[in-house]
Amino acid sequence: MLIAITGGTGFIGQYVIRRLLADGHQVRALCRPGRESALPDLEHEKLLVHTGDLVDARSLDGFLKDATYLIHLASAHDHFTDEQMQLVNVKGSEHLLAEARAQRTPKNLQFVLISSAVIGVPVYSYYRDSKRVQEKIFRGSEFPWVSFRPTLVYGVGDMRHTAPLLRRCAKPKGSYWIFHEGLSKINPVHVNDLVDAVVRFFDYERGKEDYRIFEIAGPEGISFNDFVDTVIAATNGGVKRRNIPRRWVERATTFLHIFKDMTKARRGAGYFSLHHEHDIRPAQEELNWQPRTFAEGLQDITATDWWRE
Repeated sequence: MLIAITGGTGFIGQYVIRRLLADGHQVRALCRPGRESALPDLEHEKLLVHTGDLVDARSLDGFLKDATYLIHLASAHDHFTDEQMQLVNVKGSEHLLAEARAQRTPKNLQFVLISSAVIGVPVYSYYRDSKRVQEKIFRGSEFPWVSFRPTLVYGVGDMRHTAPLLRRCAKPKGSYWIFHEGLSKINPVHVNDLVDAVVRFFDYERGKEDYRIFEIAGPEGISFNDFVDTVIAATNGGVKRRNIPRRWVERATTFLHIFKDMTKARRGAGYFSLHHEHDIRPAQEELNWQPRTFAEGLQDITATDWWRE
């Protein structure tokens, strides 16, 4: 079958494309002009490239033609401006929906959203709200859809989060400062486990009836302190983890806010000081999906020195 995908040049998108091609599917990837070389397996006979941009509705003409699924990965994250997140996450989704209506009947196309677990977090961010609105856009449409809400996704090739974390923990000396007590739990998920959940959905008949939402995380939470200590040990680092109580961090940010805007710093401190527990039982039971533990995933990503470069 033909599967359309946005965000195929990104970290997760590259893994999705490789898996789909390996499984024998034909893939049509939306790619901004000049970014074609970032797609994986560019010479593969079953990879079709559609040059366009989510923010340009006219450039999407024909992108969804004959597609059975659209895997919607493209997203502006919280390091972008609020205006950019609105344009890509919200308007871009509306443009895709309009193109779907122009090309297909509802029973023949299903939207597969790769959203974010941040939707359920009680800490305000424009990114969180833009992802909530994105889901509402598809929920209000006539098309069947599914949303996968992954937590922090890690894996080989992730130069934004995984590689910097490994390099920081692998330093021979110094301190790894944590701006809270480190007792709150996080639940990262390996990129291959996220991709596996998405692929398993293709064979899930009940999911085609209406809509489904799956939280995607590791099998168990790990405290932030244990998370950092485990990475330090896995990379043979010599840094020492050190914690600053959150109450002191809050006092410091309140004082600094007199001189500059500390809103994002406050939100970041608040986010990681919360317990992040996620119910992955629907994915386990309905998709027969089982993620690896963080310790198992860490063995995979530290098996080679890709992250040291």
